[in-house]
Amino acid sequence: MKNITFEEAQKLVKQGELATAEERKILQKQRLHILVDYARENSPYLKELYKNLPENYELSDLPVFEKNDGLAHYNEWVTDTDLTLEKVREYLARDSADNSLLLGKYTALQTSGSTGNPLPMVRDMHRNQIHTQLLLQRLMHPVPQGYYDHSKHKMAFIVHLSTSASSYGSYLKTKARHPGFENNITAISILDSAEQMVQKLNKFQPEIIVAYPPSLVMLAEEQEKGNLNIKLGLIVSSAELLTEENYYRIKEVFQCPILNNYCMTEGGEIAMTHDCPHLHINEDWIIIEPVDENRQPVQNSDEFSSGILVTDLSNFVQPIIRYYVSDSVKILEEKFECSDLSGQ
Repeated sequence: MKNITFEEAQKLVKQGELATAEERKILQKQRLHILVDYARENSPYLKELYKNLPENYELSDLPVFEKNDGLAHYNEWVTDTDLTLEKVREYLARDSADNSLLLGKYTALQTSGSTGNPLPMVRDMHRNQIHTQLLLQRLMHPVPQGYYDHSKHKMAFIVHLSTSASSYGSYLKTKARHPGFENNITAISILDSAEQMVQKLNKFQPEIIVAYPPSLVMLAEEQEKGNLNIKLGLIVSSAELLTEENYYRIKEVFQCPILNNYCMTEGGEIAMTHDCPHLHINEDWIIIEPVDENRQPVQNSDEFSSGILVTDLSNFVQPIIRYYVSDSVKILEEKFECSDLSGQ
């Protein structure tokens, strides 16, 4: 297991933020080799999968990895021999009040299971510290600190109400950090009808909402219709890709800053931005490869891909390397500047 302190992670993420595009590519390649070499040494399945790699391998030399591969070979894929699929699933089914770590050292979540077969994901402390710093330094840092004082500001999470869901875990952690003011933080199930959500939000009157893009689009529609009547100071869009069109629509309706975090259970914080429709890839820690339906690189950069290959350079206990996801993206080479919200 790889480990790292808060301060070390803070420094590494800051280093990437200050680096040039060329320097980030160098960091990316160095970290890829460290991760792959570690995986070959500690994961029986990946050792076999990578046995024919050339000495100075490139990213494109690594085979594509899919969810079904991981589920079929789970116990040999992870790099800790004490981890098993059965143990992870048992941990994920624990009571929501149980804040213990898996095997005393890991966190674990699982994918939403949209294809009917969710993938459990274990995260080591190295991964967690790095991705925490990505959130703190690159997503949330421009927001005035007062917004995070939930003795004064009400916050609503519209998420999957499951201990195995990342956003619900964030809700529980937020409540735990604000003893005595738990009633200012609420969670609403995305399985609720639009009418139920509107009723709960009108009663609660949040100033901050954390939700997935489809829920935010629906709430904007309800606000336009006059059914929803809330005044927001901040919106956090999480998980799925918030399109530029929907970004501007939500922004026009609620007239407040939007933090946009494109993330997933497998790959973590992939790309983010604050009060800007264009996402910036955290390329010093995440590699994204747009691919076609045959898992081959998209040749035309003006086209949206059929899927992506994700590599998370920070997770050593359950390596995500060229992992296929069916998200459709287009990577732009232009540089876009985000707003600084601190003055708003």
